[in-house]
Amino acid sequence: MRILLVDDDQLIRFVHQMYLEQLGHEVIGVAEDGQQAVDLALALSPDLVVMDIRLENNSNGIDAMRRVQESSPIPAVYVSGNSDKKTVEDAEKTLMKAFLVKPISQDELRQALT
Repeated sequence: MRILLVDDDQLIRFVHQMYLEQLGHEVIGVAEDGQQAVDLALALSPDLVVMDIRLENNSNGIDAMRRVQESSPIPAVYVSGNSDKKTVEDAEKTLMKAFLVKPISQDELRQALT
């Protein structure tokens, strides 16, 4: 699967990219904020976006996915430390494949991608 990885934390991006590649997926791009995520998703047409919710520049991953999905039905796996009811409900209004709460294991990520 061709995946766009979005997280504002460099260490988390590194770990999640390693997990994804070890699971046999191709990370075709990485982004740190919502605008980068939208631009890359529309340019690269990934099969899936692995998306953090609170991003650089006060951007929001759910809002970024709404913008992407206005043009292209790309699903998201959200990976966030924010699992309050409103955040999860907002995420569910997008093409959400899964919602994982940080920190995540490689096995949790594998299960979310199947």
